[in-house]
Amino acid sequence: MKRERKNGTSKGGSTFMNILGGSFLTREDLSKIFPFLVYLTILLMLIITNAYVAESTSRSIKKNTLLLRDLRVEYIYAKSAYTQESTQTVLIDKLAGEGIKESLETRIVKQ
Repeated sequence: MKRERKNGTSKGGSTFMNILGGSFLTREDLSKIFPFLVYLTILLMLIITNAYVAESTSRSIKKNTLLLRDLRVEYIYAKSAYTQESTQTVLIDKLAGEGIKESLETRIVKQ
């Protein structure tokens, strides 16, 4: 139930109209709620800043995840190529052009 004012309007309706019309800003009641409005403004700014930082961090994580995946593929490819190039038969073929030959004698270590 809404309380009736002397002029016949309800309190809830006049408050709503004061907010829409902006007349609540001209009264001395504003000085009472001003610290609260400043507090709300600071909280809103912190929430917006937090959302921005969270999105920025999320983008950075996604970018670094993709970069890590690409670097891992390159590492596996390079490791495979190195393993393939360092086999004994490939090394023998490469060094044969320089005059180095494979030793066919087995080496016996005396104890």
